[in-house]
Amino acid sequence: MSFRDDGKVYLEVGVNEVVSKDDNPNVPYGAEETARNLVECIQHGATVVHFHARYDDGRQAWTDDEVCRTIMATAAREVDPLAYPSYVGSLDHIWALAERPPAGTRLLLTPFDPVQHVKRVLWLEEENRFGVVSFGPDDPNNSRPPYPPELDRFAELGLVPNIAVFNAADMRWVVLAARIGILRQPLNIKLFFSDRWVSNNDPDPDVIDFLISRIPAGIDHETVVVPYAMSSAERSQALWERALDRGLGIRVGIGDCPWAFPTATNADMVDRAVDLITGRGLNPATQADLRVRVGAPAVAEATS
Repeated sequence: MSFRDDGKVYLEVGVNEVVSKDDNPNVPYGAEETARNLVECIQHGATVVHFHARYDDGRQAWTDDEVCRTIMATAAREVDPLAYPSYVGSLDHIWALAERPPAGTRLLLTPFDPVQHVKRVLWLEEENRFGVVSFGPDDPNNSRPPYPPELDRFAELGLVPNIAVFNAADMRWVVLAARIGILRQPLNIKLFFSDRWVSNNDPDPDVIDFLISRIPAGIDHETVVVPYAMSSAERSQALWERALDRGLGIRVGIGDCPWAFPTATNADMVDRAVDLITGRGLNPATQADLRVRVGAPAVAEATS
């Protein structure tokens, strides 16, 4: 049963991403500010918070698991900090967080961008499997497995991949991977749309319809629409409204779209989203709802 079947909506927040306080002075830097934003977003109704670990001066702390651990442990004093960090290339900090959990909580969601892992892959329909494109015996792609081995590690650690779909090619891979069981269901998908980043989906609400039409009826999923690096609040709003009309979740946050919302706080953005959701007679899904949906233990059990 999806969240919408129970009258609920998956509401995620992107609190800081790669943008600066020059873009919006409320963008959180450092563990303390980020933890405070995490707590406020959940208290205002967010289901999940996505954050970038950043130092106090705003620099990205991509692989520093101690910054991530401090953020989640600090937030755990007040809320169930259902949150996950970002990554570029290395997932070492994800493994470290899973193996040495933050005080008071455990990592459940993990970021996973197919674009960072899936390179020159073939689909072999008759064999129902992936293969690797080779340009000859010396091609370094020959040593690359036909599916990301990180997925096996996620399963070993009980982590649920939060899958970023930036374009139709990503969606095709995700659907095929789910079809053969490489990705476990329910899938946790984010659809990115941008009027600035040309690698992201075109920010036309009709593209939402196209992408979700690619997901076969038999695949269980929770999908969230993410306006990203958008310059227009109106176009962001149109994407959120179409997502809600189609039974999907939404993501908001000043980390995602600081230029469209240059003076808002993350709590303001959550309030805006909650108004959209409750205006349709729905409610945001809670952290407990998501844990049940993916078959994870409650936070008290997870930390015992």
